[in-house]
Amino acid sequence: MVCKKIGIDFHGVINTDPFFFGKLLTAMIEQNIEVHIISGGPREFLQKYLEQKHIPYTHLWCIFDFYEAKDKVTFNEDGTFFVDDELWNTAKAEYCRREEIDLHIDDSSIYERSFSTPYCRYNAKEHLCCIGGNKVLFSGDPQNVLLRLIEYCNKD
Repeated sequence: MVCKKIGIDFHGVINTDPFFFGKLLTAMIEQNIEVHIISGGPREFLQKYLEQKHIPYTHLWCIFDFYEAKDKVTFNEDGTFFVDDELWNTAKAEYCRREEIDLHIDDSSIYERSFSTPYCRYNAKEHLCCIGGNKVLFSGDPQNVLLRLIEYCNKD
């Protein structure tokens, strides 16, 4: 497997260190890797934040917007919304399968359960991502982090 497409979560990952992830995602795009930011949403909020923080990406996909377009979102009087837990919790995994994402970086153990795509579980406190029994330290030079991720993708 070669890393051509990498998915990365926003809440709990990118937003924990936007400066570092901006550099990492820039390095990915410079290596012709598609960067899919895959998050709960909503899309408008994420686009604004990513633009303000100068965080590049090639694709942005949000669970909320996906299910709103399918009329699967229930809005409450107080402005909050609800999407069925099973739909919400499996949406990222389904997107990664459908889009043939080579590696996904996320902080959620709930989402991880549905994934067949290789999943790098991120711990923001330790700046560490665990994948397939390997640990990748997400600090220092973003180029080195990218090399470690690419090594994992190329191990097969």
